[in-house]
Amino acid sequence: MNTLISNKVNSLNGEIEVPGDKSISHRAVLLSMLSEGQTILENYLSSEDINRTIEVSRYLGADIYLKNEIMEVHGIGLEGLVKPKRILDFGNAGTSIRLFMGILAAQNFESALTGDKSLKKRPMERVAEPLRAMGAIIETNEGKLPITIKAINKLNNLSYKLDIPSAQIKSSILLASLFTDGKTVIKTNFKTRDHTEIMLKDFSAGIEIKNNTISIDGGNLTSPEYIYIPGDLSSASFLILATLISKESKIKIKNVGLNPTRMGFIEIMKLMNADIEVNVENKFNSKEKIGSILVRSSNLKAIDVPKNLITSAIDELPLVFLAAACAEGTTLIKNAKELRFKESDRIKAMVTNLSSLSIEVKEYDDGARIKGGPIKGATLESFDDHRVAMTCLLASCRSESPVIVRNCFNINTSFPTFKETMNSIGMDINEY
Repeated sequence: MNTLISNKVNSLNGEIEVPGDKSISHRAVLLSMLSEGQTILENYLSSEDINRTIEVSRYLGADIYLKNEIMEVHGIGLEGLVKPKRILDFGNAGTSIRLFMGILAAQNFESALTGDKSLKKRPMERVAEPLRAMGAIIETNEGKLPITIKAINKLNNLSYKLDIPSAQIKSSILLASLFTDGKTVIKTNFKTRDHTEIMLKDFSAGIEIKNNTISIDGGNLTSPEYIYIPGDLSSASFLILATLISKESKIKIKNVGLNPTRMGFIEIMKLMNADIEVNVENKFNSKEKIGSILVRSSNLKAIDVPKNLITSAIDELPLVFLAAACAEGTTLIKNAKELRFKESDRIKAMVTNLSSLSIEVKEYDDGARIKGGPIKGATLESFDDHRVAMTCLLASCRSESPVIVRNCFNINTSFPTFKETMNSIGMDINEY
């Protein structure tokens, strides 16, 4: 079950890089597979979730070679996918399965998709519904996994209003639209992460973005030959918060992705009085913004988290819960109901764990009210959720006694070097 114990430390210091971005790694593998030509991916994330994407791509006919932090993908084009000889098991990789739904919905062969216990609880109908509107034949298990996608001849174009702030739904439609003959249009009032749109431009797709409207033409992709994948800002956020809540601490995180649609957590921390400097450097000739982040210990202050920052901080909100527990005053987090549909019900998970750490917290349907105060060590549950597990281990930065978190094996899905990375800047996390 891999139980970890995190002991109290005095301060955190150092210069460090974090592993490659998970969201970008998924998309880089898929678009490289669907393109014509060979693509070299440098600094991709080597994790359980990305391994599932690589494995499924291989089952569909892609030739992928791995060496150190370099991946070589030989594109098979939009017409080159083959019928898989087995059920496609995505493990815990929620992003991967939803992106692949868009690709597989357009194929002239049938495919079956499943995942682990956690992924089988997550909603899939929200992705299936717009794909069906394009002509896909998708059968779900009461809106959940397993999924069967039937063979079809051709998908239709779609004009779609995105009502859920989900980059996965948007990306699934964009990938499906590559297999159509005309133009697909997506309109949304939400700013969601735009890695798919950026990378589609890298692969010479006919995509245009104006205000709140994305237009994309179906047709072939051409490999850019090389993509550098920046460090994952979501992973960097764990180092950022650990430094902020520790005494006399200072770290610099280098070569990290600074995509504007992912900066919500940093903006929230700055509103809470965090000392964070962000510098865009972009020395890799990338369309993604890349740079460094300098963080110093800070006396965090409570805030009402602005609604407009929730979507761009959705993956980091468990960290905001812990930041609130360490802040002076009472923090209100609302408009975050989407948290209940992640790897766990993250609102319930964080409320339960903060209560165990002796923090006063009130749960709402779409968030929580958290009163900052002294943290006491405790034994906590990960709820089978990698981000909950990692967040709770950081509580030891403010607790005199150790924090123990059960079932941390799930950390391998997104940040397999978490323990080593955190210990390299001064934390003390070990097997229990």
